[in-house]
Amino acid sequence: MDDVEGRVRELVSMHLDLEPSRLVPGARLGEDLCIDSLTAVELVMVLEDEFDIALPEEEVDDVRTYGQLLAVVNEQVGPLDDGN
Repeated sequence: MDDVEGRVRELVSMHLDLEPSRLVPGARLGEDLCIDSLTAVELVMVLEDEFDIALPEEEVDDVRTYGQLLAVVNEQVGPLDDGN
């Protein structure tokens, strides 16, 4: 799962033009990371494309922190196949 977390951190920091150090589990998406509803939709689309997943709208609507976002992505991605 570390690979998923690292890739999510990279994608979110690039998409939002933020320092990766700001992406801590308790960082609130709206208040701390200044993510509005349009940016949130774009970010979800980026994550879905990268990991070839569909993030359930009802779960995404309840996400309030970076840690929760990471948990939702991890839940959908599951264990990564390392090629072995």
